[in-house]
Amino acid sequence: MARAGINKALVQRARDALLARGLSPSIEAVRAELGHTGSKTTILRYLRELDVAEPHPPQVNLSEELQALLQSLAERLASEAQATVAVDRARLERQQAAYQQQRAVEGARFEQLQVAHTAEMEAHRQLRLREVQLTGQLQLAEGERRRLEEACRQQLQLLEERATTIHSLETKHQQARESLEHFRQQHQLQRQEELQRHDQQLSQLQTEVRGLREQLAVRQEELTQLYRDLERSTGAQGYQQQQLRQLERELNAAQQHLAAEKLLMNQAHQQAEIMASEITLLREKSRSYLLAHRHDQRLLRAQAQQLARLQGLVEPGSSDSPIP
Repeated sequence: MARAGINKALVQRARDALLARGLSPSIEAVRAELGHTGSKTTILRYLRELDVAEPHPPQVNLSEELQALLQSLAERLASEAQATVAVDRARLERQQAAYQQQRAVEGARFEQLQVAHTAEMEAHRQLRLREVQLTGQLQLAEGERRRLEEACRQQLQLLEERATTIHSLETKHQQARESLEHFRQQHQLQRQEELQRHDQQLSQLQTEVRGLREQLAVRQEELTQLYRDLERSTGAQGYQQQQLRQLERELNAAQQHLAAEKLLMNQAHQQAEIMASEITLLREKSRSYLLAHRHDQRLLRAQAQQLARLQGLVEPGSSDSPIP
């Protein structure tokens, strides 16, 4: 009687597992597969029932020529499989070498972009310093311009005051001349009697007129000197305005250069982002290559197993012989 738990289904399962592993389903092997349980007689009976229930191909004795043909076929399959594996391996090595070379080139380009970015940042910092310096110079020039405008305004005011003084002196001179003429007309009849006194008065008036003329000449000379000073001040102001315009042009040029540097910096950032996306794409390609390589390895293992099964078929006394 069979032990509890040992039946035909368990024996069949153990036998199929041994056949799947390429082992002969002998009594000892089946009993070991069942955990060393069950009677050998019961296991033998179940094995015979299973053997009778399954169809068997007619046994044919393979000749030496057929065995040689199968052997050559197996060797040919093995050589073709090895050649395919060698070609795939060479292709994968070339792809890996190309990927490594492309990665080195991309790394060099990335380093160049980093160096260019550092140089652009340094140039940008220098331009900012230059802009601060030009702004300070512009403020100083603006203060100097205001000071010169104030001095020019004061000079013009002084010139107007002196012109007013000269006009007043001329008016007084004209009034003196008119008074003299009026005096002459008033005292024409008394000229003879008062000629000496008149001559004295005339001499005195002429002295005053000379004094006035001398004062007028001095005022005119002062006015001429004032005009010269004003011309020098105007020339200095024009020179300061030229320097101010030059500083404004330099500031505009610096601002334009700064805008160009910012544009180059943005382009460098865009190129760095493109390089990062290309590196990500290369990583995805490398991952697909590794998956294809693993698939090729699985195919190679399947071909090797098929070759082993073919060799098992041609070996004499194989495990497919009927159980005694």
